Amino acid sequence: MPLFFCFTLGWSLPLHDCLKIAKHTESASKNILGKGFPWWYNLGVAHVETGCRWRQSLDGHGSVGFFQLTPKFLDTYLRPIYPDYTKPYSVQHFYAFTTYLKIILVKPLWITYQRYNGGDWVLKECKRANSDRWQDCKAYCRRGMVCVWKSGAHCKQYKSACEINYEYSQKVYRAGVQYRTHEDVYRFW
Repeated sequence: MPLFFCFTLGWSLPLHDCLKIAKHTESASKNILGKGFPWWYNLGVAHVETGCRWRQSLDGHGSVGFFQLTPKFLDTYLRPIYPDYTKPYSVQHFYAFTTYLKIILVKPLWITYQRYNGGDWVLKECKRANSDRWQDCKAYCRRGMVCVWKSGAHCKQYKSACEINYEYSQKVYRAGVQYRTHEDVYRFW
């Protein structure tokens, strides 16, 4: 396949590394969230966060693993149940991620994944919008700018925190849906 063609397809091709962790992601999702939960969106998180590779701290907060779990925020909830969740390739990592997702689970699912990425801001925005529709909630987003490209001590490019967070659920959806194995029972949008 020509290299240009691969870049053009972008998100439409499943990543080989994601296929390697699909079984653990599916198993943890079904055991913690139920058999009908669309586990492929959880795989979509790993796809978006790390390309489904084990990584150490891509965000500067000490996050670890396929899903970039952040122990300094999550240890209180996760360490007592999953003491090895931060160890490379520990199956507990999949269960810890899914357990945390269960704690923040809101329907429709796009809200859950945005909470995972950006905290509870999305809940406030949806409340102001009096809606759970992505477009409505985004219209009520009022956040500052974030430096997305730094050279030395100076920021070269800023991006709206609203754009970053509201793009996240779209990326998770596009990445996850390509691994879908059956019809969604849960509403994503």
